[in-house]
Amino acid sequence: MKLEVTNLDNGIKQIKLTGRLDIPGTNQIENAFTVHAASKKAPVLVDMTGVEFIASFGMRVLLSNAKSLAGRGGKMVLYKPVPLVKEALTIAGIGELVPIYDDFDAACASLKAAVVD
Repeated sequence: MKLEVTNLDNGIKQIKLTGRLDIPGTNQIENAFTVHAASKKAPVLVDMTGVEFIASFGMRVLLSNAKSLAGRGGKMVLYKPVPLVKEALTIAGIGELVPIYDDFDAACASLKAAVVD
């Protein structure tokens, strides 16, 4: 599992995940993901385009960090998961708690509207 962090020009922190969010993959990135995603108030876009599989363990990490971030006044969205991953997230109800977007501009607009300094 691979994690890349980019601070976009619009103030949004983009975290790109690549690989499998199964137990071993999630264990590889969990601490770094938490530091970048939930350590301070920020708009966070989690780019899921490179995630080929997600298990409940991976979903838990996404959800717990989204809740922690929201508690600090920030917001997290998930961007463009592949169909298999999107279906798993939808069935688990994650999309009701962490918005899922297939459109980059709409995801950024949602984050900017929700997080005001």
